[in-house]
Parts: sequence; structure tokens; C-alpha cells
Amino acid sequence: MSKTVAFIGCGRIARAVVGGLIAAGGAPESIRGVSRTGAGARALSGEFGVRAATSVREAVDGADVVVLAVHPHETPAALGSLAGAPAGDGAVLVSLVASCRTEAVTAALPGTAVVRAVPNVAVAARRGVTVLSSGPGCPPGALDAARALFAPLGEVLTVPEDLMETVSALSGAGPALIAHFAQALARAGVGQGLSADTAAALAAHAVRGTGALLTEPGATPDAVMEQVASPGGMTEAALRTLDERALPQSVRQALDAAVRLSLGRLLTGTESLSARP
Repeated sequence: MSKTVAFIGCGRIARAVVGGLIAAGGAPESIRGVSRTGAGARALSGEFGVRAATSVREAVDGADVVVLAVHPHETPAALGSLAGAPAGDGAVLVSLVASCRTEAVTAALPGTAVVRAVPNVAVAARRGVTVLSSGPGCPPGALDAARALFAPLGEVLTVPEDLMETVSALSGAGPALIAHFAQALARAGVGQGLSADTAAALAAHAVRGTGALLTEPGATPDAVMEQVASPGGMTEAALRTLDERALPQSVRQALDAAVRLSLGRLLTGTESLSARP
């Protein structure tokens, strides 16, 4: 990574992205971070050696890519700080802000090339997936720059922005949902007499191994299930029980709840931004 990247906000997802970039060979001196209190930027600097800026202006000065990684309620103040900051010529703003459409960002920063991105936390291990959508009037080069930023961290996909709330729920929240299932699987193993450590290790490796199988070219969940489940066997009995207990319906309801919450908080323009604290 030869471009200079500035992170506005240094929370969990910024840490995951920075960790992945450094693991991929990125130069710490090409990455800057700034946070509201300064604590997050200093922590990021201490862990990865990146530069902790003391102001948004200092962080974005001459930057090629600016990554907005603040909480939704902090977005108006962050955009206000960016409005007068001297980013590099042709700089691209990549917004990781949940429930914030690109039109809200471009309304606050007219003329800025904005790309919305939803990475999941697995980017820290360079095994993640990042979904991109272009903002209004965004030139193709801006999307290419965003794609180049996240390519070393795993797979990069693009979707229309109207689907980004669903992407956030499925991909962004997905690791937590899978971890929840792994925890339930491990606890069930403990209930059958395994030690907590053994059950947790078996569940974790089941998730890891299944993920590897599902990401092979041409793989499908049905194919993996058929590979494991013998007719009349224990796996088939377990799968049948999950279906009888309405696991698919529960997952649909969980995803729907996440999407509805995100849509309810959606920032779509200057009116929404100005109305937020």
C-alpha cells in the first residue's frame, strides 16, 4: 500500500482494517489516525506504529484516502471537521459509518468522491469480505481506489447502496451471529460431558473448517451438508432437529430485526445530519 490513508475514528472496525493492512505489508508511516478524545488514535499508534494525529486537519493533510470510521451520532461533527480539512488532490472518502447513506456525506462535503464500505472484522486476519457502493457522482477511479485499499484484506464485492443495510446485517453482524452459534454448539457439547475448553475448540474448528469449505470455488451450503450427512445418520438427525426448531425462520427474523434497526437510524441527507446530536 503506497497511498497515504487517514482514519477519522479509531474504534474496533478501524483497528481491524489497520491491523489487516499492516499484516499485508502496509507501511505504518503511510497510515494516520485521529479520534475524538485522542485515546483511540494513541492506542492504534501504540499497537501498529501508525501516526496518531491530534486533529482532523493534521490527519487528512495530503491524504489519498480518508476513511470515516466514527459512530453515527458523531458523523455531523466529523463531517464538519472534514469540510475545511486539506485532503490531497483527488482524495477519496471511504465511509464506514453504519446507517449513513453516501448522499448524506456528499451533501455535507460537495464535490467529494464518496464510497461506502462495509468490511467485517475478519479483515484483521486478511480473511474478511468488504462490500462497496459508490456515492452520487462518484468517478470510477474512486471505487477502484477503495477496492485497492481493501483487496489485501480478503474479498471485495460491490452492490447498489439500497442493499447496504442488508449487507451490514448479514456481513457486518455475521461474525457475531456465527460466534453466537459456535457458543451454543460448545455449550451443548459441555452438556454432553465435554470440558468447556474441548467443546469450545471443537466448535471453533468446526466454524473455521466450514468457512474454508464454503469459500472454495463452486462450493454451496447444500454440498457441504451432503458431504457430511449420511442418510439416517447423526448429522441428518441434528439437521432435522434444527429445522423442526425453526432455525431458518429464526435467522430470517434476526436479519430482519438488524435491517429494520439500521433503516430506522438511516442518515440520508443534510436534514437528517443536522437533526442528530
